[in-house]
Amino acid sequence: MPWTSLCTAYGKSLLRLTPRLPSSTCAIWASLSSPPMLPRSLTARLMIGTMLAVLVAAVAAILVMLAMTSPKLPERLLRTELQEELDHLIEGIRRDAKGKFFVDLKPQNVNAYDAMTKDSAYCIVDSAGNTVLQSSPGPALDALTALPTGSESMMVPSNGTVVRLRVMQGPVDLQGHRYVVRVARSDRLVLTLSDYAGTLYLRAGLTTLLLALLTFAIVVYWTIRRMIAPLREVSAVAAQVNPRSLGTRLRSEGLPAEVIPLLEAFNGALARLENGFRVQQEFLAAAAHELKTPLSLLTAEIELSNAPNRELLLQDAGHMARQIHQLLHLAEVSEAHNYSFESVRLAAILQDAADYLIRMAEQRTVTVEVNDQCGQVPVLADASAVFVLAKNLIENAIHHAPLGGRVRIELFLGGFSVQDDGPGVAPSQQPLLFKRFWRAKPRDSTGAGLGLAICLEICTSHGWALRYDAPQDRGARFVVDTNPPLESQLDLPH
Repeated sequence: MPWTSLCTAYGKSLLRLTPRLPSSTCAIWASLSSPPMLPRSLTARLMIGTMLAVLVAAVAAILVMLAMTSPKLPERLLRTELQEELDHLIEGIRRDAKGKFFVDLKPQNVNAYDAMTKDSAYCIVDSAGNTVLQSSPGPALDALTALPTGSESMMVPSNGTVVRLRVMQGPVDLQGHRYVVRVARSDRLVLTLSDYAGTLYLRAGLTTLLLALLTFAIVVYWTIRRMIAPLREVSAVAAQVNPRSLGTRLRSEGLPAEVIPLLEAFNGALARLENGFRVQQEFLAAAAHELKTPLSLLTAEIELSNAPNRELLLQDAGHMARQIHQLLHLAEVSEAHNYSFESVRLAAILQDAADYLIRMAEQRTVTVEVNDQCGQVPVLADASAVFVLAKNLIENAIHHAPLGGRVRIELFLGGFSVQDDGPGVAPSQQPLLFKRFWRAKPRDSTGAGLGLAICLEICTSHGWALRYDAPQDRGARFVVDTNPPLESQLDLPH
């Protein structure tokens, strides 16, 4: 029909003026709210980079410890020890009041010479080769005094084994006389101490290193989690943005400076979407209002005329008036500021909607039943919008119920449902139920294809969920869930 086609095409053109919100919002936010994975997660990248740096430092520390325990180290340690001991002996030579020499040694050095006579010794000889001062007697001292001048090492038997003594000597002038200070230390002592110290240092170093790595990893992980906590909070706020909350803006407090430009770009995109959505709704409402007056004049002119197709023209005009009326409803329910929420009782509203449509039901000999299973449980809602929601669902059920059929309205804790015993909806058509201007039978239906879309808008504005359930026997059942999970609210089609 010409009027039906004109109005339907006109309404569709209005809805194409603005890009669809959900796809735009999801595309913009994809870079902020992508799921944390190892290759892309900021936490994982920082942890990997930090742990690699710590691992490099740990490897360097291990190499240093291995170098300290290398076979060449005891040789260098022995030379260093001998030189230091020789310097201490030279600096510690004294004479008492009777003119006798003595060496002022540290207590630990005195104890070492007294306890380890097989491995350490010293002596001071004059230019004639006479010993003027020496350490405690023992095999090491005997070998040292018998060693020719200039020798740097000698082999000394000890308990069936041969011990190598390293010797170092140096001259010293005392009261015009020259003396030679000689000190000997065995390889066995240095090697034993070196092995013990190397093992001790290696164990202590590895234990300390492992504890340091574990502590560092925990501290770094906790610090990074604390740093990105504001980003997670912003992501949670952004995930709740929908056409009813386009005025929401993401706060930048506490966020890293590198993320703020992306946040500001997202807020700018939200502002543009909000403006476009508002312009679309205003234009839709204004256009529908502008069409009401000429349509009323056209209807009056048709009623006064004697045209042979007068009834058919009046039917088309009435259909077009219904479409304009539903376009106005759609514009109104899409604006959050049009709602006035208060505590209402669903049972009373559903009964009012059923009573309002009783004449239509009687014309089709359809019985409408209201079954309250939860009592007068109040909900926070806009009473007028809920009435429109219930009226559209019941009217849709009456229209699709067979002659003499039945429409059942059931209230339960957490929502209500409207079910008819008509032919139902084919599985291939169920995804299209809430699409604007979609009708199951375009040629035979007198509807505008906006009733269920209006119902969905009302449910979404209330934070409710509207879904289609196919009964086991026959018919169609629409369920309004007043306490849906968060995922159901975010995934509703628009």
